[in-house]
Amino acid sequence: MNRVPVQLANVSAPFPLAERPDLSASGLDAALAAESVRAAHGDPLLFGRALAAGIEFDPASLTDRERALDLVAIAAWRAGALGLRVDALSRLDDLDSAEHRVAAAAALGIGVDLLDEFRRRQRSDRFWWPGRADQRGYVLATGGFRGLGGAWVRPPERVERLPDDGAFAFLVAGSWWRLDSDVWGARLSLLPERPTTTESSDDGVTIVIGPDTHLAWVHVREQE
Repeated sequence: MNRVPVQLANVSAPFPLAERPDLSASGLDAALAAESVRAAHGDPLLFGRALAAGIEFDPASLTDRERALDLVAIAAWRAGALGLRVDALSRLDDLDSAEHRVAAAAALGIGVDLLDEFRRRQRSDRFWWPGRADQRGYVLATGGFRGLGGAWVRPPERVERLPDDGAFAFLVAGSWWRLDSDVWGARLSLLPERPTTTESSDDGVTIVIGPDTHLAWVHVREQE
């Protein structure tokens, strides 16, 4: 059982160790992009590895600004920058060559043969990735004990669904926390007041909490 927050899609380490690419010839600053990923609650090291994996299959991106921007956005989303989700998905829909498709798939850490299925499923299931079924629907754990680097001083007492996709609210020690999440990222933020919640949805997403753990688990029911 995991005792710390984790994103299950990252457990298998889909990217080899690699230096962050130098994009200066394309007019972009990869180091600044990595810091932006960090500010967006993503993992800058994972961003660098995802970006390097994509550029390996599309070296023209090193000098072509638009191609580089595509891979930067996709790699940043892959590294957990949730704010780039919509932009990255839009770019995946507009890939204009076989080489670019292979590079984009590599930046996501999936096979190019699964790219179309990934894009299709993401339209209705923001938590899907190839191999999720192997986890029996478990996609991420969030929260965790603050004394061990987590966010919460006590186990969550209550969870409510919020109107935005992938968003939930947790009552912890008298305070409300907001979770924004998808397959690649999870962001917790402390709320100033109780949020407006919505009715439960039949999208197959459930949150598991308990009195003996500081973690909350997100599960998704598998659907064909």
